Amino acid sequence: MRRGFGVLLAAALALAAASERSAWAACRASANKTFSFDTRLTPVAGQVCRMTVDVFAGGTCGPQPRWSVMLPCDQASNTAISNNGRLISILLPRTKSQELNVIRVTWGVAKFALASLQKLTVGNPLRGEVRLDFDGDGLRLKADKTLVLPFETVRKLTSIVED
Repeated sequence: MRRGFGVLLAAALALAAASERSAWAACRASANKTFSFDTRLTPVAGQVCRMTVDVFAGGTCGPQPRWSVMLPCDQASNTAISNNGRLISILLPRTKSQELNVIRVTWGVAKFALASLQKLTVGNPLRGEVRLDFDGDGLRLKADKTLVLPFETVRKLTSIVED
């Protein structure tokens, strides 16, 4: 019994250490290295998981972020940064639904917008399961055909709110 508990305890400690390491992302830069961002786990009482995302001017994360935003972990886990310093988070990497929000675009502490496939592919809908991923300074949508939308186009499709 004690041996089984010891193995279980060792596995739990290894899992906790691995999840703590994965909670800290390496500094990631935009395609042209104009902006970069880093994430860190931020405990918040009464909430499951929050990540603070720090956005920096330049291709390396420095000591002082230009701005920071706190996001739910699921909205910070698959994120890229545009050449203009906007965070693009893929919420659903695969979906058949045209109505569900698939991305979040964040361009300031309190400025963000969510977008569905319907909004991103106005007049040019994709059929079947759509896979989303990043392609340089763009968002790639792959289904019956492949679309690559530049991040700035994505930003304009998601919201009319000014910068």
